[in-house]
Amino acid sequence: MAPRVLLVTDPSFGDEITLRCVVAVAAELPPGEFGVQLRDKARPRVSLRVFALALRAVTRRAGAWLIVNGDARLARDVGADGVHLGRGAGTVAEARAAFGRKTWVSVAAHTDEDVGRAAADGADGALVSPIFPTRPPSPGSAAKRERGLGALRAARAAAGARVQIYALGGITPERVRGCARAGADGVAVLRALLASDRPAAVARAIHDALPARW
Repeated sequence: MAPRVLLVTDPSFGDEITLRCVVAVAAELPPGEFGVQLRDKARPRVSLRVFALALRAVTRRAGAWLIVNGDARLARDVGADGVHLGRGAGTVAEARAAFGRKTWVSVAAHTDEDVGRAAADGADGALVSPIFPTRPPSPGSAAKRERGLGALRAARAAAGARVQIYALGGITPERVRGCARAGADGVAVLRALLASDRPAAVARAIHDALPARW
């Protein structure tokens, strides 16, 4: 089963902060429940590979997943568990072909149509966003308009039972139960963990707000 708590990396926090956060959270959550999505669109590929290998080492030791954003070959080369496809990153079939062996593929879903396409293409997961208000990605840029819990209900209806739905955008421990009731199988977070001085405790609160798997 895929993890239910995903940390999407943000290069603005730096490698050391990110690695410390991953180690702390992975040690707190049950094996298999936590995953890291490596996302850095501007980083040179050689440097990205080095950081991906560092993340792979710490996630493997803790029984956590590693998912690489947008680069199936890099994901394959570092032994990642999956690939995440944003807009313009190609199709699910292309990612699986480039990976060369069975892999878990998630897609970015900013509209209901994105979710329907993901299901039709055979994706394993869809990150539906933004559910709640989020901080602008950079100074002077505009925040994306929140879609609300209705986006999760619509995604669940469009995806059926096969595609795992993740809520992304403004997720806090207090909002997780509402996301789950609306149809989310899990949540994806950035600053909730990376900006916290107690990421393990926050991750545990997020995880424990999700329905038990068994």
